[in-house]
Amino acid sequence: MDPLHLPQFKKNAKEENAKLVFVDEASFRQSPTLHETWAPVNHQPAILSKGQRNTQKIFGAVELYSADFLYRHREDSFNHETYMEFLDDIVGHYYKRAKRIFLIQDNASYHKKPEVQDWFTCNRKYIEYFNLPPYYPELNATERIWWYTRKHATHNRYFDTKKDLCDALFMTFDTIKNSSDSIKGLLKPFY
Repeated sequence: MDPLHLPQFKKNAKEENAKLVFVDEASFRQSPTLHETWAPVNHQPAILSKGQRNTQKIFGAVELYSADFLYRHREDSFNHETYMEFLDDIVGHYYKRAKRIFLIQDNASYHKKPEVQDWFTCNRKYIEYFNLPPYYPELNATERIWWYTRKHATHNRYFDTKKDLCDALFMTFDTIKNSSDSIKGLLKPFY
């Protein structure tokens, strides 16, 4: 499909009473990430690190107006097969609440695989997809979820094990799912 024309897809979704769902993927490393924080002058905060290269991969989707968040954890890499599994999750989760789903996705290479295009063709009754323009992550509302997660779960924190990292991520995701008001303000610029 052609790159997304923002005002038009919102108008079309409203006319069809469709759900606007943004989808994205993110990787969260077990090694600590230093981020802005308060500290005494000339005393940089120190965070323990074992130098792990362990990364947890997460697919995420957020419905724009309700802030209804859905995610899927992946141990392996992102690819067209794992993306189609997540698309099945999206249809199962959001379709029962709407007549159709308007899915807004970025330009990851596996989104353009013939198998993914075939999946969209087979499911066009339920879901219509739109591609964001290349290199514009700021147009994807799910990026706000990743920002919130890093701020509240991973920045300036040490995770001794992979399980510790996953627990922090899942606890933050559960907070988002159970208290959508906590992120509605982050999504307002996309309204």
